[in-house]
Amino acid sequence: MIASRPSARRTSIGCVAVTGSKGGVGKSNLVVNLAVSLGRSGRRVLVIDGDLGLANLDVLLGLAPPRNVQHLVHGDVPLDELLIDGPGGIRILPAASGVPELTRLDPSSRSRLLAALAESSSLADDILIDTGAGIGETTLSLQLAASRVVVVTTTEPTSLVDAYASIKVLWDADPRKPVDLVVNNVVDEEEAATAYGQISRACGHFLDQQPGWLGAVYADPRIPGAVKRQRALLELYPSSPAARCYERIALQLAARRSPVVDGPCWDRLAEVAREEVSH
Repeated sequence: MIASRPSARRTSIGCVAVTGSKGGVGKSNLVVNLAVSLGRSGRRVLVIDGDLGLANLDVLLGLAPPRNVQHLVHGDVPLDELLIDGPGGIRILPAASGVPELTRLDPSSRSRLLAALAESSSLADDILIDTGAGIGETTLSLQLAASRVVVVTTTEPTSLVDAYASIKVLWDADPRKPVDLVVNNVVDEEEAATAYGQISRACGHFLDQQPGWLGAVYADPRIPGAVKRQRALLELYPSSPAARCYERIALQLAARRSPVVDGPCWDRLAEVAREEVSH
């Protein structure tokens, strides 16, 4: 049975798209653990694997979904029948694996995807979209539809440059889109602050605005262990340094929430879907 729509007094972080400056920056681990942290607080959390043709989330969590987003895009199965249960009470819309057509959706297929997501407001209080890395059309559509975008980077120079490029492309398309930064795999806060400062100054100089700061995730040898065991770090090692970072970032996201009923995200999803069709 589909849960009832949130009441007018319910607050939500909205629909947050988490994107990586490049592959391998820890984006999917961040999404999974943020979702678990939010879910443990009693919130209904929906996680969408937005890297449509290269599934990650089900693999990270050791899940074997019988169907995936491919069935949604083709109009075979409604969204609520595709969702699978994950840790901490979260629900997941799985992507497909090794399906090239999903990495380059045509406007009609993107429209069907966005329209289906726009109708999902009764399923969750909070939505986290784990987008594909880079600046592809589907990734950008999901970012534009979200109420907020989180860009994950490391301190590597190529990752920092790609993070700036991702923000630039997004703000060229929608200068009003709220963007926050997370710096992953750092030794300490000073290293993270230096990386954030580099991107923030570049954005201020060339784009006339700066991203927000959500925080750092410390380098933690337990992360690879959790990945190998296909479990969320917060499940296995809740007191580890990285796990505490994930929880702090979840609190920061929650502090940015705003009261919603249907939520600006749902309106924006429908709007983007209409724009995809019209173009």
